Amino acid sequence: MTAEGTTRFAGGSPKRRARARQVRAALAGLLLLPGATGCYTYVPLWTGNPTPGSEITLGLSDRGRDALAGPLGPGATRITGRLATATDSLFVIDVAEVSYVRGGVPAKWNGEEVRVPRDYVSGLSQRQLSKSRSWITAGLVVGALALASTIVINGFGNDPASGKPPGGGPQPQ
Repeated sequence: MTAEGTTRFAGGSPKRRARARQVRAALAGLLLLPGATGCYTYVPLWTGNPTPGSEITLGLSDRGRDALAGPLGPGATRITGRLATATDSLFVIDVAEVSYVRGGVPAKWNGEEVRVPRDYVSGLSQRQLSKSRSWITAGLVVGALALASTIVINGFGNDPASGKPPGGGPQPQ
């Protein structure tokens, strides 16, 4: 107990702890923001081969869906993963996820290698950096940092302990 008869907490005043929680929440939001917005997009490849090591998505034709039911499961419509190799007749892909006819959440895989003949593929897309999404994300991060610094400097408003509203100057009676 202090001389005023109140208990002092080891972590500082309640006001200081509340402000620290606000700062941690703002920082957590900033860290999660880029993952939520995403700076990449899948771009269709109409000609040429994707480079080995790039992330690609293969759309499967009806024939491919039937032929690959053994390794992928029945009704696979799309395979996403890292391209291991590509030849004139075959894609070898380390699978990250598979989407199915019934929809829902795609099934996650752990990089198992699957061989997909090109004549089973109905569409091919490669993951690329999206400049517009990257600029939007950068703008949101800068805005969030400005907001967080303003909150740290000025707080959220009035101090309940003082009973005074925010701002200075004479108070109306």
